[in-house]
Amino acid sequence: PAGRGAACEPVRIPLCKPLPWNMTKMPNHLHHSTQANAVLAMEQFEGLLGTNCSPDLLFFLCAMYAPICTIDFQHEPIKPCKSVCERARAGCEPVLVRYSHAWPDSLACDELPLYDRGVCISPEAIVTAEGADFPMDSNNGNCRGASI
Repeated sequence: PAGRGAACEPVRIPLCKPLPWNMTKMPNHLHHSTQANAVLAMEQFEGLLGTNCSPDLLFFLCAMYAPICTIDFQHEPIKPCKSVCERARAGCEPVLVRYSHAWPDSLACDELPLYDRGVCISPEAIVTAEGADFPMDSNNGNCRGASI
């Protein structure tokens, strides 16, 4: 039955609270059953986040660990777009390699949807959601609502 899965719940992961969505759904894309589990799993990235290796890293991690949940997509949490993953990886993988780590398999970009094919979330989609056709700016990691 469709009603079996839990509904949306407020985001309680401290790192993700500043992001432009406040509702999530567990289990997340990495199969954590609770936000408490997701918090523990995200701790491994705190050092990497501290390097500011990519403006997209926090958005990408939160989209994976605390996926946006909306009324329309309660049953299937929305994944981050492949491009967001690729930008985060491009910026941060060299830092990981420098410390003899690899980009985690669990965060592989290959499985994620393309922006123009399927539903996915990216910072520029949120920034431009209120405008008509703004130019896409892949360097804009700051998610502020369009204030025109």
